[in-house]
Amino acid sequence: MNREDLAIDKTFKIDPTIKKDTAFKFLNTLPETYNFLDEVIPNAKKSSNVHFNYGKDVEATEHYYSVRNKADAFKKGNDSLIISIGTADGYSGSGINLIIKKDSYSSRYYKFSDMLSYNDKKPQHKTLYQNLILDKAKYNLNDSIYGFINFKSQYIDKRSDTIIVAAKGHFRAKIREAEF
Repeated sequence: MNREDLAIDKTFKIDPTIKKDTAFKFLNTLPETYNFLDEVIPNAKKSSNVHFNYGKDVEATEHYYSVRNKADAFKKGNDSLIISIGTADGYSGSGINLIIKKDSYSSRYYKFSDMLSYNDKKPQHKTLYQNLILDKAKYNLNDSIYGFINFKSQYIDKRSDTIIVAAKGHFRAKIREAEF
């Protein structure tokens, strides 16, 4: 582990009142968006208002594309929880994965496309800042999870282009068993 990793807060905060935040009341007024191959649930309410900005030096500010993001949460084993917030259309997608193990977590931006090239490099990721607030510390299958993420990272894509990614907003999901 290098010194820069030590500067990143890896413990999430607990706020049992977060589910009463006005952001969730607003999400209740919007229909859920679905990723490619998702099971459509009639009358489901929006799960995320997390918004992403990309560029050379950005801050996360709300914009139109935040309405496309969806939150999913998966329990893997006894001590791992994976929260995925993003969008995918069957050809490409992007978002953030939050991996929670015991009392700590890590966040990682992801981006994929069906465009392949023989000389693509593996993307590199460096978290610059992360702050996660959840409504409780432990979750079981079928529990609801409510949270807030504020995240910034440096992402070097397959073609060696460097971008800064910022994400910020509220999310909620029902914990399902991981299928992977």
